[in-house]
Amino acid sequence: MITVVVEGLDFAGKTTVCREVRRRLTEAGTPVTDSTTCLYGRPVDRFLDVVYRAPRLPSLLRSALYHLAYLADLLPAARHRNRPGGVFLQQSYVHRVLAYDRASGRRLLGRFAGRLARRLAGRVDLWIFLDCPLDERRLRYRRSGERNERDERRFSTGQRPFEERLESELRHLAQQAGYLFIENTDSDHRKTTDRITALIEQSMEKGS
Repeated sequence: MITVVVEGLDFAGKTTVCREVRRRLTEAGTPVTDSTTCLYGRPVDRFLDVVYRAPRLPSLLRSALYHLAYLADLLPAARHRNRPGGVFLQQSYVHRVLAYDRASGRRLLGRFAGRLARRLAGRVDLWIFLDCPLDERRLRYRRSGERNERDERRFSTGQRPFEERLESELRHLAQQAGYLFIENTDSDHRKTTDRITALIEQSMEKGS
């Protein structure tokens, strides 16, 4: 099975692009397994929502719980990706959690969690980073009409310095890990989808 990670910050277009990539591959007869690990997944997401809404929780403990949730979410994903044939398409990875730690000044915990997560996650055949600047992502959030406390705070003016640090840290980690950067600023995601689908098909040909 070819393992593909699509990384990027909120409203960079991960969900939209991955949904379209899956549709195209499935129509071509390629089985696709989706995973929205790394702060996602229904039980994990509910747990993290409780953590997020606990204002008096110490920042170090909050970070540890985020890493714990991510690692717990990786375990079932690892079983799927070890199956023969098809494509394992994963949105986000440990680098996003590590970027939050670095942007918040927490590096020691991030180094330990990063090593452990990489061991659990296994081999990744194709790393893709959807590159979309903060101002465009903010516009997408406003246009989406999806209002919630978390994103309102994330895209507020006062949060901009942190979001800029976060973007810088994630880009740096992605470069170190060997991600392929694909610009996804245009609201029409078809070009991005075309390129990712072609890259996956090339990886499958090499692996066959």
